[in-house]
Amino acid sequence: MPGRPSQSKPLQYVGALVALIAIVGYVVFDWRFGESDEIAPFVIGVVCAILAVGWTLYQRR
Repeated sequence: MPGRPSQSKPLQYVGALVALIAIVGYVVFDWRFGESDEIAPFVIGVVCAILAVGWTLYQRR
């Protein structure tokens, strides 16, 4: 349901891992998640979006 947090532990762990990767990438590798010239942040964002949509569709079944 939109606006309701997920109670799924695996999905929460994935979210925490992605946040950790984003923070380390920002601090260590100087990634900027709004620029179009870097591929790594873009790929991470696409994977997260696909995972979120896939999980939502899986939960609706």
